[in-house]
Amino acid sequence: MAGIERVQLLLIEDDESHIELIQRAFEVWQSLFDLSVAHTLREARALIASDVVGFDLIICDWRLPDGDGLELLDPSHPLPVILMTGFGDERVAVEAIRAGALDYIVKSDAAFLDLPHVAQRALRQWQAIEAQRRSEQALREIEARYRLITENTSDLIAILDDQHRFRYVSPSVTSLLGRTPEELIGSDAFEHLHPDDMLNSAAYWQSIVHHQRTSATFRYRHANGSWRWFECDIKAVEQNTTPAAIVIGRDITARRELEERLLQMQKMDALGRLSGGIAHDFNNLLAVIAGCTELALQSLPDDHPATSELIEIQHATERASALTRQLLAFAHRQRFDPRPIDLNALIRDMHKLLRRLIRENITLQTLLDPDLWRVRADPGQIEQVLVNLAVNARDAMADGGTLTIATANVVTDESFERLYPSLKAGEYVRLTISDTGIGMDEETRRRAFEPFFTTKNPGEGTGLGLATCYGIVTRHGGAIDLASEPGRGTVVTIYLPRALTADLPESAIAGQSAELSGSETILLVEDDPAVRSLAARVLRTHGYTVLEAGSDREAIDHASQGVTIHLLLSDHVIPHTSGIALADRLVLLQPHIRVLFMTGYGAEPECPGHQATHAPVLQKPFTPTELLQTVRATLDAGRTSQQG
Repeated sequence: MAGIERVQLLLIEDDESHIELIQRAFEVWQSLFDLSVAHTLREARALIASDVVGFDLIICDWRLPDGDGLELLDPSHPLPVILMTGFGDERVAVEAIRAGALDYIVKSDAAFLDLPHVAQRALRQWQAIEAQRRSEQALREIEARYRLITENTSDLIAILDDQHRFRYVSPSVTSLLGRTPEELIGSDAFEHLHPDDMLNSAAYWQSIVHHQRTSATFRYRHANGSWRWFECDIKAVEQNTTPAAIVIGRDITARRELEERLLQMQKMDALGRLSGGIAHDFNNLLAVIAGCTELALQSLPDDHPATSELIEIQHATERASALTRQLLAFAHRQRFDPRPIDLNALIRDMHKLLRRLIRENITLQTLLDPDLWRVRADPGQIEQVLVNLAVNARDAMADGGTLTIATANVVTDESFERLYPSLKAGEYVRLTISDTGIGMDEETRRRAFEPFFTTKNPGEGTGLGLATCYGIVTRHGGAIDLASEPGRGTVVTIYLPRALTADLPESAIAGQSAELSGSETILLVEDDPAVRSLAARVLRTHGYTVLEAGSDREAIDHASQGVTIHLLLSDHVIPHTSGIALADRLVLLQPHIRVLFMTGYGAEPECPGHQATHAPVLQKPFTPTELLQTVRATLDAGRTSQQG
């Protein structure tokens, strides 16, 4: 016992002669023991309860004036007690030890003399018991902490054996996968793994359980049949000498969906830019085809053999022009005239048209919110969206079904921003178009908005319907989403911002003149030689003086020669600059010049601060007649404003 602090003993004994004998026995051990005496249980409890002395060991008589020594042995508050009795009854000894006493002695002179040794032995025993109790308590606290963590974490925690069977699954599996731990214990962890995400081989799994750590990302089937994305950390361990693996998985489904939406937005933006450029080039080609075809028809008698072929060329040009308009709508380059509109009224007005578009075996129903907010939109483009979606729904319901168009007001929160990163939380009008058709698989759904992607047979579709819808909706500052499963139909959901203020109507070109000829001087700026040549030929034929330029430098050279130029007819996009920037420079040279733009894009971005920002625009492809009418109207509008 060397090297330890002095032991505080409490002797509880009412017999003074016994107290004296015990004190004598401990006199030899005064350097180790401090002995205090109590004559009753009441007195002993008072000493134990006080903070004056903390007793390391209690030596207590069995029979006391006010009770039984066993009363000190409370399992909820264990004390180190040695019991003494004057009766050597084995039954009493067993009862004392069972009650929690460290030792039991029968009173005698020899027993009193040996009591210091008994006390030391009891103290060692008590220290061992306390150490075990502390270890058990620490273990219980650790278990409680881990249980608190595993039972309340939102992550999935699982233990798998070397055959990848579940040995433990945290309760979070119920909220994550709709299954209880009891359902999964003993089952193969690979059973509900997505087939495309299965681990490559049994060797791969064996490499994990042989003390390697890895991470994995995969899809796991929810109890409702859907797939959830998980990002897991897998660590090999040993449990009872048996190989096992601890899996900690986090549901990243929302993050994956957001990443896919961002990637889709980037891809659609890139495709939109490409589509806009293609449409611009096509419109230049179509302008030449349409113009030359009309000139040829004007020069031939109606009964000429080539007349019918030229008319067919005109029709084909019109169809090609419609196709480029769809590309421009997808690319956000279509002429845009937004204003506050009543979406319900627009849908009601289109009911007959939509009814004619779909077959008789398809029911058309509308569920319109009577208190619907107005939206700021271009009615023509929204009509195009409805037509495209109705045609898609019709084609998906060959055997009949129901097409439903519904509207509702919605107030979105931050979760809406996570789903649609390009939008802000706020007030929107939701337009839902749903059908009961054949639906589409996940791969088709993911690619549905891509231009030229179609599941229809060759010649049955352009693949631009949904792409056009996407372009129109996003240009309106909204969002479009598509949900579909094979055999369960398709639901297209569109969000359009609520209109808070009315827009002023845009000014139009002042009238259309019946007279197509003129004598004014026109500066024609067009970098495409074929389009420039055609436009110049048409204008000269009708009396105009035309100065041709293929670049801004050539145009400025013409304007600097001192010749009065009445009209600048320029492409919106010319090499090294823009038509608007060129117009600003020419106005400085000739303040009274009128401006008319041509474009193959459909709509150009506004340039605030430029004088020609609101000049009229002639959309390519145009016919000679349309060119002459627009030129004449622009010149006449300028003359009217000068007279005023």
